Amino acid sequence: MVIKVLEECKIPLNKIVKLREDTILIDVDKHDLRDVIKCLVLEKGLHFSTCIGVDYSGLREGELALVYVLTRPRVKLMLRVLISENEEAPHVHDILPAAEWCENEAYDLLGLKTSLPIAERFILHWGVPSDVRPLRKDFRHDMKIHSLASCKLIEKEGFVEVDPHHPFFYEHEDFLIKVVGNRIVDVLYIGSYINRGIEKVGESRLKIEQVPFIAERICGICGFTHSTAYCQAVESALNIDVPERARFERALMLELERIESHLLLLALIAYAIGLRDIFLELLRYRELVMNACDVLVGNRKMYGLNVIGGVRYGFTVEQVRSVRELVKKLKDVERALERLSESENLKKLKDVGTLPREDAHKLGAVGPVARASGIDYDVRRDLSYAAYEMVDFDVPIMDSGDTYARIIIRCEETIQSIRIIEQVLSREELVNGELRTEYYPHPGRTGIGMTEAPRGENVHFVITGHDSKLYRWKVRAPTYANLAVLRTILIGESPKNAPIIIASLDPCLSCTDRLVKVRKW
Repeated sequence: MVIKVLEECKIPLNKIVKLREDTILIDVDKHDLRDVIKCLVLEKGLHFSTCIGVDYSGLREGELALVYVLTRPRVKLMLRVLISENEEAPHVHDILPAAEWCENEAYDLLGLKTSLPIAERFILHWGVPSDVRPLRKDFRHDMKIHSLASCKLIEKEGFVEVDPHHPFFYEHEDFLIKVVGNRIVDVLYIGSYINRGIEKVGESRLKIEQVPFIAERICGICGFTHSTAYCQAVESALNIDVPERARFERALMLELERIESHLLLLALIAYAIGLRDIFLELLRYRELVMNACDVLVGNRKMYGLNVIGGVRYGFTVEQVRSVRELVKKLKDVERALERLSESENLKKLKDVGTLPREDAHKLGAVGPVARASGIDYDVRRDLSYAAYEMVDFDVPIMDSGDTYARIIIRCEETIQSIRIIEQVLSREELVNGELRTEYYPHPGRTGIGMTEAPRGENVHFVITGHDSKLYRWKVRAPTYANLAVLRTILIGESPKNAPIIIASLDPCLSCTDRLVKVRKW
């Protein structure tokens, strides 16, 4: 089926390289890229995930590349455009807005040439010299960047901040809005305050098997989905088949993590709209989930379970029995979620911050944000991984696309996650069988791993290098994709609704900037 789609979009079959059963790499001429993207995404409806800048100088003499990642059920497509040093890089974000951030990031960090009028730096500080290209292979990870100017506060005429940074979160990000009368007329997001160059660290200092430790620390809420996506990327590159027991363990921890994340946001939403009793009740149920994680791995967060090829240790019958008892108590959360969804306070958010389906597709929205706008896409089902193809669950979909729908979707997903956990806990494979598959690193292999994080599709891209290291590692967290919808959902709204509309995206800003902060004891 996918070959037929490629032929209809006039992609020569001799340019196709099948990396795995579900992964295809296609070399595309830069002059054909726009037509190919327009056909595959805008006409055929494939989902655009991200694009990645690659310096191939260590593998291909003097060549750079942009790799565009598209998906459809059971298939991942990577469109690779090779660019010589002096060539102008292609761009597609004028026809596909979802590509704007990843293209700007490649221009900024790899120094790709472009004639586009990019007025400001995207990741690097505005005072950094233009010849500084941190993701090039000739730039060492321990080189210090000297800025031409001191830091200064970013001020935009006519814009005001939504609170000091944002009232729901602790991370440094700026959400600026411009208000005329009592309506928002423009929106500006400024991030990358907490970018720590995790990709450069992963490529330069760590062995392939050490990266899961760092990947899990990208986020303090959904770190396990990052280590899983990374391991899956390497497993895809090296053609490693993960044992069933490890796949069930991963699925169990991923769903516990999903519930824990959703209940935290739903509790904060309840608090914000004046439902303090539901706020406390949801946090109490969240504690049951954290306790279940503690029973299984000895930690409430930072599980340390994933290794390439499987998992580090197996769950015992006694641990599974204890978690099963906790899950029985957790099922009562359905009553609290029902009270939240039926409250008049929440219903006031109907028709607030609406994201139409067509805009959600063009902007690359993922997860509950996309599904609330009628996009029927879930990586667990459509690009099945871990043990999801061996369990039964529904993917909640709504079509109103408003703030209310985004919250209700998470309520329903929480119930579905409990359903998945119950099925996994009943499987004998969870406590019997091999834990991991041995593997041997090979340089120059490309792989991509995707998981359905609590906030949506999470993408890790790798190219293996020499000496058991990574040649390239790219992380695209779901919030990175979802923040592109800010203008659509905020413009025309009352400024008093801005905080709750932004919160309905459930933005994880450490994931977005790929923060890793490890304290040295």
